[in-house]
Amino acid sequence: MGKGPFFTAEDAKSAFNLFCCIYGVGTLGMPGNFSRAGPFLAVIAMAFMAFANVYASITMSKVMLLAPKSVKTFGDLGEWCMGKTGRWLCVISQMGSCLLIPCVFLVLGGSLLDGLFPKAFSQTTWIILMACMVLPVCLVPTLKEGAGAAFAGCLGTIIADIIGVAVVMHGMSGHPSVPSPDLSFSQVAGCFGNLSLAYGAGIVIPDIQRQHSDPKRMPRVVGVTVGVISILFLVLASTAYSAVGCQISGNLLFTIYPHSETGLTNLGFAPNWGTIVLAYLFMQLHITIAFAVLINPAFYIAERVFLGMHQQVEEDLENANSYLQSSTPADLTVKESVRSSKMSYVSVADGENVHKDNLEEEAAEYRGVNAIKYVVMRIAIVIVLVIISIVLKDDFTSLADFVGASCITVNCILLPIVFYLKKSWGTVKMWEKVAGSIVVVICFVLGCYVTYTTGKELFAPSDDEVEFPYCAPEFEHTVYYNATKDFVKSDFICSMKCSSNRTNDDVFRRLNITLNAGHRCGLAAVCRSDSALRVHYDPFILLFASSDSSRFLGPSKMPFFTLEDAKTSFNLFCCMYGIGTLGMPGNFSRAGPAIAVIAMLFMAFANIYASVKMSQVMLLAPKSVKTFGDLGEWSMGKWGRWLSVVSQMGSCLLIPCVFLVLGGSLLDGLFSEAFSQTTWIILMALMVLPVCLIPTLKEGAGAAFAGCMGTIIADVIGVAVVMHGMRGHPTVPSPDLKFSQVVGCFGNLALAYGAGIVIPDLQRQHSDPTRMPRVVLVTVTFISCLFLTLASTAYSAVGCQISGNLLYTIYPDSETGMTTLGFKPSWGAVVLAYLFMQLHITIAFSVIVNPAFFIAERLALGMHKKQATDIEAGLNYTESLTPAEVQSEPRRSSKMSYVSVADSEREFKDDAEAEAAEYRGGSNTVKYVVLRVVIVIILVVLAVIFQDHFSDFADFVGASCITTNCILLPIIYYLIKAWTRVPMYEKVAATIVVVICFILGCYVTYTTGKALFAPTDDDTEFPYCDSKYENQVYYNYTAEHES
Repeated sequence: MGKGPFFTAEDAKSAFNLFCCIYGVGTLGMPGNFSRAGPFLAVIAMAFMAFANVYASITMSKVMLLAPKSVKTFGDLGEWCMGKTGRWLCVISQMGSCLLIPCVFLVLGGSLLDGLFPKAFSQTTWIILMACMVLPVCLVPTLKEGAGAAFAGCLGTIIADIIGVAVVMHGMSGHPSVPSPDLSFSQVAGCFGNLSLAYGAGIVIPDIQRQHSDPKRMPRVVGVTVGVISILFLVLASTAYSAVGCQISGNLLFTIYPHSETGLTNLGFAPNWGTIVLAYLFMQLHITIAFAVLINPAFYIAERVFLGMHQQVEEDLENANSYLQSSTPADLTVKESVRSSKMSYVSVADGENVHKDNLEEEAAEYRGVNAIKYVVMRIAIVIVLVIISIVLKDDFTSLADFVGASCITVNCILLPIVFYLKKSWGTVKMWEKVAGSIVVVICFVLGCYVTYTTGKELFAPSDDEVEFPYCAPEFEHTVYYNATKDFVKSDFICSMKCSSNRTNDDVFRRLNITLNAGHRCGLAAVCRSDSALRVHYDPFILLFASSDSSRFLGPSKMPFFTLEDAKTSFNLFCCMYGIGTLGMPGNFSRAGPAIAVIAMLFMAFANIYASVKMSQVMLLAPKSVKTFGDLGEWSMGKWGRWLSVVSQMGSCLLIPCVFLVLGGSLLDGLFSEAFSQTTWIILMALMVLPVCLIPTLKEGAGAAFAGCMGTIIADVIGVAVVMHGMRGHPTVPSPDLKFSQVVGCFGNLALAYGAGIVIPDLQRQHSDPTRMPRVVLVTVTFISCLFLTLASTAYSAVGCQISGNLLYTIYPDSETGMTTLGFKPSWGAVVLAYLFMQLHITIAFSVIVNPAFFIAERLALGMHKKQATDIEAGLNYTESLTPAEVQSEPRRSSKMSYVSVADSEREFKDDAEAEAAEYRGGSNTVKYVVLRVVIVIILVVLAVIFQDHFSDFADFVGASCITTNCILLPIIYYLIKAWTRVPMYEKVAATIVVVICFILGCYVTYTTGKALFAPTDDDTEFPYCDSKYENQVYYNYTAEHES
């Protein structure tokens, strides 16, 4: 692209948007394409379809560059290119796509829910219930899909795919050479429908391009995005095929589902039920989000055609007999002014929305008599879709291929190329004309053929009951490799018997599995219930439902909580919600519920107050104050900077140490026979080291959300496992209260709440900094509610016998399979909780250690020196007493990029080029790499030393460094700079908080430090209980119910 960068940040956002729109249910058929056509032909077909879709998408982008500004929707483009015929071709094909794909969703969703709850309702009933569930969203007149929801849906599909492939690979481990498919033309051609469905998202390109500040870059964005997606498709398909060959079905998730009686899949292995539930729920998440989004353009079109709504303002669409052609993305002959990027998330839901930039006009159309009409019409459309779905519920693969080969082929491949060739024929080179014509002809012929064959299968199905229809006769009804038969184990047989509720052996005889004398189920083989694994899904939804509740809290002079406030709040939430949550139930076990709630309320107040004061003192500071260290120097001179830097350095080095200790424990628990915990700590450090060496690490919102979500899911699973394992328990035992034990809560609570160092950056990016105190208050209050729910729920089942780490409480003994509390947890749930927490640790490690790298590089290498600007003494300032009191300064535009802990000590926060320049050159490169490696080595050594003291280590960090830089220093800085204007009652309250936190911090630092450096040999099982329950479980579910 000439002199410009290959790929800009804005290009990446557009690519992310397009990726989220493309990556969906079509991926489930990718392994089936290899089974149909064999790897060689399937790769050729995939390469051709990737080329066809890339080319069609680029031509769509190019022809949009040529179109006048009045062309906004896909239908407008059709009319501009081919008149009314073009508009109707676009509208009909788009209407078909946006109605039939939701039908595919209903069929798939009904199958998934029927699989998860086979004894609840029939598949037909599930389809109806699912439609009822999404109907309220469908009736939202001005539906907008946010980037977070789109990412969640896309991520749900990715996780479901990964789990599906992992289950297949694990179930078929040790397999011989896989059987090849019995090739036929109709079978190979059938790949076309699935590939069209998988790649099709061309209708969003006009909107994405319209929002890009430099539309001429869109062809490259499309090429890169579809290229990446094609690689993912290839990896997904080839990996599954390598284990199964021609015997995988057209739907990956159907392949891994076990039979209700035998517990085995059609491929002869018994999958982990927890992973099946997880894969199905994640795909259900995608379906639930995508259904209302995809059907929305069809609603718009129907309302325009039948109700006369959404009519365009009368404008002449130019015939464009003469135009400037953009032959390449870098063609600058199209003279237009540079546009500012809008880069809000573009959704399929806006595909036919003529009021894209005017919400008020859009909403006005749904008022009055139209309100009843549009509701009735949308309900009628959904009812029709439900009927079609019920009729075609047994033919998911054929339905999906039919939709891909017909509607999606037309509007995502054929029409864009035809429109482009029609408008650019005189200037397009001959080779491109030939290539474009070949793509159109091949896709048209294959589309018609596959539409006919799949339509015939849908409306005149055959009675062929072949188990593996893509294979040769030898393997049509026989599994080529049965892992269960070859590698059956007693514990596996027991679990199969338990899961199918059968004790006789006829099931296994039909599978040609011989039971040896040793294959007997003992009383210890307690059948697990998978209800605990389902719990994680609902809080995931509730988290998003709760995030909007602030808008119901009543009016004020200004909005209580704006969209920008919500983004800032989300950012702060992701920075705060971490490993400190694991000790929350332990706080209740230490101090009892009453004292623990008081302690939590005090720490919530202390942290909210300190965070608000941090926010307010930043309002008083001059613009030259950017980092936490700057704030210290402005408030207290060099002493203030050193206090800030040392405490921050301690936090950013010791918290990663805690991560290494916890990560080593988790990995050792998951793979206990692989390596020692020490080895795992070293391996984990090696795993994150490459990321630590990135000189200008930036943490995106997606990564932060994934890490935060990992912690939430791990917490929910942990609590669910405890609640399920201790079901039927009597009154729980109370703790034996001691001062040192109760005070120990302080360290964990300080660790859990501490994220104050990101507030300066959050405030700097907010367009109205005076709103930050309210943002902090709402966010920390919400987090406190989550902490309270987590702690009280777990304590209600265990009492004083829960350990200082929730995940350690649910881990089973390797010999007995029981936890220390006497119940047998679902191993799948334990693995899931550990992996999600490991996800958080892996993401957070390099982010949190980054400020320490910056500080060390400044002190040891002389890098990142501040420019010569005077930091004002701060004698005169304008104080913001309340969030609503706006200072008389011009309003700033919101920057609202994601703020990370990694940025807290950067001097070049808004100049990536200047920041990167410091790391160039041979000398600096070697120096910073060596320094960072040495720091990581030191962290590993510390982690290995303290590997058996996770709780003490975490409390030590919380009570010392985090208490200093997240509670004490912000309040002290505020009081120093605003002492004369602070009311007396606030001075008293602030002084009390500082004194209490200082005393408790010193005490807990001393006690936990003593436990770290001079540990005792006390092996008490439950140290928080009195002598009666110190070494005895108060309630043993297994012992109570084993009879």
